[in-house]
Amino acid sequence: MFRDGHELQGGRYRIERILGRGGFGITYKALHTEFNTHFVLKTPDPTLQNDPQYTSYVRKFRREGRLLAQLCQRCRHPHIVWVNDLFDEGNTPCLVMEFIPGENLFHLVRSRGKLPEAEAVQYIRQVASALDVVHREGIVHRDVHPGNIMLRSNGGNSVSAVLIDFGLAGEIVPISVSSKLFGNTTFAPYELLNKRPGYNEPTVDIYTLAASLYYAVTGQYPTKAYDRRDGEELIPPQRHVASLSNGLNRAIIAGMEFEANQR
Repeated sequence: MFRDGHELQGGRYRIERILGRGGFGITYKALHTEFNTHFVLKTPDPTLQNDPQYTSYVRKFRREGRLLAQLCQRCRHPHIVWVNDLFDEGNTPCLVMEFIPGENLFHLVRSRGKLPEAEAVQYIRQVASALDVVHREGIVHRDVHPGNIMLRSNGGNSVSAVLIDFGLAGEIVPISVSSKLFGNTTFAPYELLNKRPGYNEPTVDIYTLAASLYYAVTGQYPTKAYDRRDGEELIPPQRHVASLSNGLNRAIIAGMEFEANQR
């Protein structure tokens, strides 16, 4: 694990702090010392290298990181976080992505309350367009919760959504950290949490995106997949917000169908 102040690539990057950890991955905020610009740097977590799944994770991290980097080189999608670099620091692969300052969708709803339908749908449509591109490249995000949807200011009152923190090889979960489930359990479908058939399919992202839209337009968390397995119903979003359109209410429920093949 890189300490604060650690320099990589001969001093090109300097680690400032850890932004987050989950599964086998660890994410840092880093400074490009020559450009004086901040980036996000993601690596496998070396403290878990004795886990029997670690080698598989690193291999898939490299493959998916390369695919994502190549995608960004071919097409700079306005709603996908930009990948700037992919390199090895010793034996550790490092994926460098743009750092997007500002607020994510989770914090926006926490501070403002539920969003107007048109505003929320605009953000979700932008993220859906990003997912359409990455799915065609064979990449599944696996963690499209509101905290991974950044809201970038484009000047004036213009704001656009950007999908960040791809869960590279995230379906490979450390056996040695069995108490930690990959993904955000509030927004994740049951097959992802339990590695049932379909846990690595685009239908996972459909569910998490629909759950994020549920949160955005109601200000409430959707019923967790574990609770739904035990018989608790998914409360229709229209029950929280009576003015919600029928079409959007149906779309969210369809996207959050418990069975993946029904989404």
